[in-house]
Amino acid sequence: MTIEAFIEKFSFAIEVEPSTLDADTDFKALDIWDSLNTLSIIAMADADFNVALSGQDVESSRTVGDLWQIVKAKSKLP
Repeated sequence: MTIEAFIEKFSFAIEVEPSTLDADTDFKALDIWDSLNTLSIIAMADADFNVALSGQDVESSRTVGDLWQIVKAKSKLP
């Protein structure tokens, strides 16, 4: 799995165009970001990567790339 594929799934989970996101995007600064999106990202990580993200994982992250690194580490993805 690549960061590009993660961004694709991330964008689908929060209902934005993938082209509006990249690894450096501060997802919490997005106008649409709210607590329901946190739940959507947790569900996406579980369904698509078999990774149990916590609310703390999302809260401690600032960028899409930060979250990708957590998912990658927890899933042992190359």
